[in-house]
Amino acid sequence: MCLIVDNNIASEFFCGRNADLVPLKDAVLNSACCLYYGGKLRREYFRSEKVMRMVRQFDQAGRAKAVPDAKVDARTNVVAPQCVSDDPHVIALALESGARLLCSLDQALHTDFTNPQLINNPRGHVYQKATHEHLIRRHCRRC
Repeated sequence: MCLIVDNNIASEFFCGRNADLVPLKDAVLNSACCLYYGGKLRREYFRSEKVMRMVRQFDQAGRAKAVPDAKVDARTNVVAPQCVSDDPHVIALALESGARLLCSLDQALHTDFTNPQLINNPRGHVYQKATHEHLIRRHCRRC
C-alpha cells in the first residue's frame, strides 16, 4: 500500500513548500513511500509541465509507479456510479494499485476514499496535514 496525490494538490505537493506536505513528500523522496498514478490522474498531472517533470523524475528514481491507463480507466467505469465525488478515477487507481493513502483537499473524494463499500480490506485514509504523519508509517512502503 502506498500513496495517491490528487490533482487538486499535486502542484503544491510536487513544486510547493507547504509545511503540512513536507513529511509526506520526504517519505517519497527518501523512498519510504511509493507514489502511484495512472489513468485520468496521469493525464491530469501531465497538463502541468512542472508536475509532469517531477512525476517523471520520481518515476525514473523508482519513487513512483505508473498503473496502466487501460486498467484504471476500465475500473473507473465500474466504480463511477457508486461515487459521490467527480473523481472515480482516483478510487479506481487505489483499487488497481493497492494504495490506501490519499493526499487531497476534496471533501467529496475523502468521503469516497474512506467509504468501506468502495475501498476496503484495508480501508483508505486521507492525509491533509503534518499531524497525519502517523498514516505514512501505516500505509507506505518502498516501490
